[in-house]
Amino acid sequence: MKAGWERSHELIMPDVGTVRNLAFFNDKGVCQLSSLSGGLNNSNLKVTTMDGEHYVLRIYSRNETSLQIERELLKRFKGVVPVPQVLFMDTSCTKLAHPFIVLSWVEGVQLSELIYRENREKIVTAATETGKYLARIHKVKFPQSGFFDEELNIQETVKFGADLFLALIEEMLINGYAEKHLGRDLCLEVWHFCQQNAPLMDEPDEQNTLVHSDFNPLNILVDNQQATITGILDWEYAMSGSPLMDIGNMLRYEKVSNSSFMTPFLSNYVAHGGQLPEKWLQKAKLQDLVALSGLVNREECGETRIADVKRFILQTLGEWDLYGEVQNKLV
Repeated sequence: MKAGWERSHELIMPDVGTVRNLAFFNDKGVCQLSSLSGGLNNSNLKVTTMDGEHYVLRIYSRNETSLQIERELLKRFKGVVPVPQVLFMDTSCTKLAHPFIVLSWVEGVQLSELIYRENREKIVTAATETGKYLARIHKVKFPQSGFFDEELNIQETVKFGADLFLALIEEMLINGYAEKHLGRDLCLEVWHFCQQNAPLMDEPDEQNTLVHSDFNPLNILVDNQQATITGILDWEYAMSGSPLMDIGNMLRYEKVSNSSFMTPFLSNYVAHGGQLPEKWLQKAKLQDLVALSGLVNREECGETRIADVKRFILQTLGEWDLYGEVQNKLV
């Protein structure tokens, strides 16, 4: 689960003195900084003060808009789903060369760690809660599908159908950098597979739902003992689109033939109002093929990233017929 992947942007690690001089921390006695795992774009730092308090300093590598989107969503979901609170923000780039926010500290371990331990009872508890909270996220609707501006208005409309699906796959796998990392044979195999199954993307499904767009076990914190969800993190890629984007992302790491997570996750998602259309699993997996292709559409990629993406793509192709069986009886 992205362990050992190279960062997309260099980690930004200011010294303790610089953080002490940030307005929010002026009187808090900052004594230690350490980097947090997870996140390959922005820099997430744990700030510890002399009195033992912890905060997260989140420094944005890309642009101010992603900060504003995340801030607005964290405000909106306070008390609805478990998210950190935004305590302070600064987009002036004066004390730091990048915009940043300060978030409340959330105790917990990554859901990926809990799943790795293979404690079935805890996995079921966490999966059940994950489904409930994803259903709450997907209850938020917008007039159109597309990307947000700083106030969560749709600034760029995107209608995802077969034509756009194939255009994106072709751009990344055939004309982009993916061939360099995955090899031409696999890229052509995926391209032909996508051409064959693209009509599924034209079947009318909901596309104006708030989607997290990076909803996976690395961005979900759970209580180490009770396995309850304590935090859903990293909302910078959120947009209005198909809820199957989040379903596909979450199930990327699951083998449907042997998953303790999938059934309680999806059953509780539906129980709390989430909608699964016909052929939902195959559609979700096609959505995720776009995301996977994007992860290797880079001039340079680390070996671990390449190996993981290749494994996930081959898993999707290999389990495709099984998805057809599972999606009709799972929930």
